[in-house]
Amino acid sequence: MSDGRWFDGWSELAGLAAAGRSLLPNVPVTPAALARTVTEQLVGRRLTAKVDNREVGLTLTELDYPAGNLRLATGRIGDVRIVAEDVDWPEPEGGSIPLRRVTVLAEDVRLRSLPTPAAKPARVELQIAVSADVLRERVAKVRPGIVAAPAGSGLLQIHWAKRPLWGHLTLRPEVGDDAVVLVPETLHIGQRRLRPPRRFRPIVLPLPELPPGIRLTKVEPRQDELVLHTVAEEWPERLSRIPLPDLLSWLTTAAVTLTLPRLGGRS
Repeated sequence: MSDGRWFDGWSELAGLAAAGRSLLPNVPVTPAALARTVTEQLVGRRLTAKVDNREVGLTLTELDYPAGNLRLATGRIGDVRIVAEDVDWPEPEGGSIPLRRVTVLAEDVRLRSLPTPAAKPARVELQIAVSADVLRERVAKVRPGIVAAPAGSGLLQIHWAKRPLWGHLTLRPEVGDDAVVLVPETLHIGQRRLRPPRRFRPIVLPLPELPPGIRLTKVEPRQDELVLHTVAEEWPERLSRIPLPDLLSWLTTAAVTLTLPRLGGRS
């Protein structure tokens, strides 16, 4: 399909804008103005979402896209960036893990008209950031008496809680099948740098249960947080099967109710 036929004309978008007006009163008619209005209603607000029949709270802090009328009319939106902060993510055994930030980047999003109007990104990536406090808690759970913290340069460091002045050990995070593995790198005692003791085994941190189709690719320690880089391998195809009117209804419903509804049974 040529670029000229990728999204077939203005009339479909005008119809979608009209549909949005029934859910969100006093919204401007143009698709770009509608998108801006919905964004203004959502960004900065505390929202709730249903995950495994549990309510998850989050604050939407960024919804960025180059959504001018010309881009929407031609069906080539570009990159879409969504950032949510203070996310309470449920865990299988109960309770939740506080996520400092979840960033979703949908690359090269395009609109198509056939067989139904839909959006399709070329690639979807997620970055999940947890605070240093969560990291310390997780390490202490599997290795009692050990205190962990980000060390910069892509490394972590740990020390013995009872003897913090004895030195510390740096570790390199690696990605396992269902866990983050912290591999001993260098033992620091005063100004000396030594090989880590052989008896010290790598620390294995089980991952929080991620949505289906999410693959962990990288772990990045930063100054006061740990960032998990993931690729959403199944999402581009799944999103392409959701009709655009459903996406519009989802956004306007979220703007009105501050609740993120499910996108129907189209996964």
